[in-house]
Amino acid sequence: MASVTLMKGANKVDGSLKGKVLDFLYKLQEDDTAPGLHIEPMKTYKDSRARTGRVDQQFRAVLFKLNAGTEPHYVYAGTFNHDEAIKKAQTSVLTVNPVSGIAELISAPAEGSAPPQPAAVVPPAATGPAYENGLQKAGYTPSYLFEELGIPEWTGAAAIGAASVEAFELVVTDDAVPEWQGLALIDLEAGKSLQEVKEGLGIGDYVDDPTKSDDEKLAEALKHPASKLEFTYAEGFEDLEYVINNESFQDWLVFLHPAQAQYAVKDRNGAFRLSGGAGTGKTVVTIHRAKHLADHYPDSRILLTTFTKTLADSLAQNMGRLDPGLKQSDKLGEAPVTVAGIDSVAAQVWSKASPEEQAAAFSAVLGTPDAAATSRSSDKEWGEALEQVEHKLEPALANPTFLGQEYLSIVLANSVTGRDGYLTVPRGGRGTALNRMKRIEVWKVIEAYRRICRSKGAVSYPELAALAAAVLDHRAAGGGDRPFDHVIVDEAQDFHAGHWLLLRALVAPGANDLFIAEDSHQRIYGQKVPLSRFGIQIVGRSRRLTLNYRTTAQNLAFAVGLLSGIPFTDIEDTAEESSDYRSARSGPHPQLEGKESLSKELDNAADWVKAWTADPEFAPETIGVLVRSGKQVDFVVSGLLERGVSAQKVSGDKEAHSGEPVVMTMHRAKGMEFSKIILFGVGEANMPLQWALKDLGDAEKSDALLQERSLLYVAATRARDELVVSWNGKPSELLGVSS
Repeated sequence: MASVTLMKGANKVDGSLKGKVLDFLYKLQEDDTAPGLHIEPMKTYKDSRARTGRVDQQFRAVLFKLNAGTEPHYVYAGTFNHDEAIKKAQTSVLTVNPVSGIAELISAPAEGSAPPQPAAVVPPAATGPAYENGLQKAGYTPSYLFEELGIPEWTGAAAIGAASVEAFELVVTDDAVPEWQGLALIDLEAGKSLQEVKEGLGIGDYVDDPTKSDDEKLAEALKHPASKLEFTYAEGFEDLEYVINNESFQDWLVFLHPAQAQYAVKDRNGAFRLSGGAGTGKTVVTIHRAKHLADHYPDSRILLTTFTKTLADSLAQNMGRLDPGLKQSDKLGEAPVTVAGIDSVAAQVWSKASPEEQAAAFSAVLGTPDAAATSRSSDKEWGEALEQVEHKLEPALANPTFLGQEYLSIVLANSVTGRDGYLTVPRGGRGTALNRMKRIEVWKVIEAYRRICRSKGAVSYPELAALAAAVLDHRAAGGGDRPFDHVIVDEAQDFHAGHWLLLRALVAPGANDLFIAEDSHQRIYGQKVPLSRFGIQIVGRSRRLTLNYRTTAQNLAFAVGLLSGIPFTDIEDTAEESSDYRSARSGPHPQLEGKESLSKELDNAADWVKAWTADPEFAPETIGVLVRSGKQVDFVVSGLLERGVSAQKVSGDKEAHSGEPVVMTMHRAKGMEFSKIILFGVGEANMPLQWALKDLGDAEKSDALLQERSLLYVAATRARDELVVSWNGKPSELLGVSS
């Protein structure tokens, strides 16, 4: 048997060759001495470990053989045409960086020539404000960057000398620059300290061990956290197949960026919060966190939860990909790891509660044991309550939006069951002030709402979550056990007060009890409520991710620009910046295209899809057309079909199939990613939705606009490579562009 490590990018072979490459690697793992592999060393070489192997008559694999244990270890660097493979094997060197101890594959210079340097490409003219190079500002020199990090002086000089954002991006994303070096330069340029960069990449004081062979040193270097950015160890045939069949290593959730790994594995004394922008890897961390806890605390009960069933299904799928042998279930108590949406968790807790527990919960939450929860209420009941009660509330208060938010964030959050409690409960953070007389009028409507719901045997989803929490608290007060030892939360910014009551009740306070991942800029549902109200203390136990792994720098700049100048606060009401988010990927600038009519906008969308799918190797299902409302989905699918483009509608729990572009709402796209994105219909009539703002007070209107802006940000950051934003007529005010 031989072990195999694959280099990032080594999987970039076309479909007709993938099967042959897989077959070659399978055989290599089974027996590297098999004659059919034709593993041959180079007669002339820069690295004596270099080999090539026969994939077929035309193509050969480039390999590096390490003898550092009981079995041979091969590093697979890709498959190339015969002559190109020979040249690459002859001129490449697998080495250990002398300063950082990180494994690197570099191209050795020919005799008497200069080392390989980042390509001297002239960047396009900068269009934004004057660029201030952060490396220059901090006083870094090429020699200092080499001495401290091991970044070659020619790379450091090119980065320090970059006179524009575009020029800097060309340096750090150049193929000649190892990824860890590019990321280090990005962080330093953004203002991170050298120590922070070293800690993020796991770089300590590397000391060469003269007692070890060069192969042993390389084998050790391949295990370095930062080496895993470019080298991936394949444990078996399934790992090999997954890597070769996936376009990007970024999609392979077996490994974390070194800066993320610490959050997945470190023990915490209590609740911990991890924040970060779209694409920074928060979800990946939650999955690895669940696996780590399951591996290290095998008798523990773990819940991995998120806001919707669709997102929960995605978590479960990725958890299975990460560890197929890990037992998981969406039903509470059926497996060591439960992966389920938070509303599903609430429903399961409630359905399993005894009649006595349910009666106690009704009393604690609604003020009476005489209630039922056989159906779900909605804004309709608020409208009925307003019609039934004589009140003196102005329109800004006498509407379902304000009343629903007040009920959830103040009444349910504080377990208020009567008028006296409501008149004295603090209302900090609500934005709209209420004097005593207004509170009395509001409570009249709340009482009517509860009475109407009780007559129907109905509770809202937030009420059900609060009731489930009350069941668990009642059980614990009687000496019963909490259902989980560890709870991990993804997309926490969208959770409401009922959810937080439930989360606190699901697990007792203690070591590794709650792990919370959130991004305030992606809050597109619900109201923000400080966690301290629910007995969740995260002061001093909070960290933030800022490096985007999904989106190109150009697309990220557009998305972040949508938030520019808008104040955001996190779930602890602390100011949250978006200006320090950055990306290590580069690509085309987003295209903003206004058309004079809806028909012309559909023509434009069809033209983009046809152009993208003209490449037979391109997967059409990696194109997403995102719209604001469900009605637009059907209209766009029909409009594209009339123009010769067959697209699929994806809504609810339905999954996309291969072979066709996807059309869905921006809300449905949450948690997903596409290679190409068209944001369709981003005009003043659709974003923000005008009817949703009608009769809202200033505070509620401001929050609604903030959520619309966040929704557009979420939609824009679904794009990995290309982004098109279109509208007809006048553009949305959220875009900040003229028509």
